[in-house]
Amino acid sequence: MPTPTTILYPHSSDELYGSDRVLLNLVRRLDRDRFRPYVLLPTDIPYEGKLSRALEEAGVAHEALAMPVLRRRYFSPWGLPRFLSHVWQGTRGVEVIARREGAALIHSNTSAVWGGALAASRLQLPHVWHVHELVTNPGLVRRLIAWMVARHSTHVVAISRAVAQHLLADAPELADRLSVIYDAVDTDRFSPRVDGSGLRRAWRVEDADVLVGVVGRISAWKGQDFFLRAFARAARAQPKLKAVIAGDVVPGEDWRREALQALARELGVAQRVLWPGYQENAAELMAALDVLVLPSIRPEPFGMVVIEAMAAGKPVIATAHGGPLESVADGETGMLVSPAEPEEMASALALLAGNRGLRERMGHAGRERAERLFGFETHVRAFQELYERLLHEKISNC
Repeated sequence: MPTPTTILYPHSSDELYGSDRVLLNLVRRLDRDRFRPYVLLPTDIPYEGKLSRALEEAGVAHEALAMPVLRRRYFSPWGLPRFLSHVWQGTRGVEVIARREGAALIHSNTSAVWGGALAASRLQLPHVWHVHELVTNPGLVRRLIAWMVARHSTHVVAISRAVAQHLLADAPELADRLSVIYDAVDTDRFSPRVDGSGLRRAWRVEDADVLVGVVGRISAWKGQDFFLRAFARAARAQPKLKAVIAGDVVPGEDWRREALQALARELGVAQRVLWPGYQENAAELMAALDVLVLPSIRPEPFGMVVIEAMAAGKPVIATAHGGPLESVADGETGMLVSPAEPEEMASALALLAGNRGLRERMGHAGRERAERLFGFETHVRAFQELYERLLHEKISNC
């Protein structure tokens, strides 16, 4: 039997949020007779090691590496030079591991990791840059990312048309080597059959309560403050409405959570908002919700939690820009609202809170849409076919 081809995957974090789960789900579903995944995880901030533990359980080889990650703290005139000064060290580390492991192709997961792209160029290996981000500001960073992606990619995969169009605006030369592969959801794991009643009991949420949830990293652009203002308006009209903000801050940014909790007190809804932190069992969390809310105030590249909620049979309220314009069927599987007017979100919350039949109809439609458009079979096949094509082209060009 032929030896499987090693694919090296430099990644930007050791957590289990959106892009982390996308990577995990891909590498553990690859055909191991054809491909051997090897994942590189950064050490630039202190992690709890959630992704590395999941990779271990899945039998996927991985190791930690001191490689710089382009985080928002570098988005300044003095921050960018500091980031770039560390890139060389990370590139050398990726290059050493690629040689040692006999990697035939490098797949950089997120545009925040640059070491894989530069190492692939130095080693003359095919490089797939899997872009999950939609950076709008500052303009210098946006253009720099587009320039790097265009210059150091054999092929670029965007997670949505929104991300693809965003890249092409600054790097039109990518048009003939860019494709869209939507993120995928495990429709067996995320399912209306999952029981979320245990979480509801633990949180003291009654059967008659309508629980709306925001799921994901707590950060400025994810819009948890925007959600709280909308929720406070809706809660005045719907006494059974409760909220959960599930997720946590980047290590060292506890002040973000504390500021949101202070805002909830100021708005008079502190007793109706739950803060359970990061939840290991995302499927049970989705099952416990009645409505998922994605309140991002900047365009969401895709919104993995949206298709997870849809697969779980839950209606979605999302701000109307970025990826949700492609995943949510407005008025059918959920509601798209203005990212600038909390009144619109408040109205949507109140409407769904007061109409169980509408929630059930939208949830059923969302489940059908998730099964039809966002399953893993299409997702994994697309990447495997891409790898084989690029590897074949490299052999043909030698």
